Amino acid sequence: MTMVCCDTPIPRAERSRTAVAALTLDERASRAADRLAAAIKAVAHAIASHRRRRLDAAALEALPFDLRKDLGWPAGDTAP
Repeated sequence: MTMVCCDTPIPRAERSRTAVAALTLDERASRAADRLAAAIKAVAHAIASHRRRRLDAAALEALPFDLRKDLGWPAGDTAP
């Protein structure tokens, strides 16, 4: 096993500046596309989960009252 040691630490600000400067236009475009794809995926997931919750609630509302009561679903006909 080979161990490599460096006595001179590179400051964090200098590391990030050289890393950004080393990126090519293609790499920056690829990263931007990755961020955009992740954002679109998050929005699609939120929409899908909202739709699933809405359809589940509609299916439970379609059940007969006695069955909903047995399941513990809140009754919509009671006033507070």
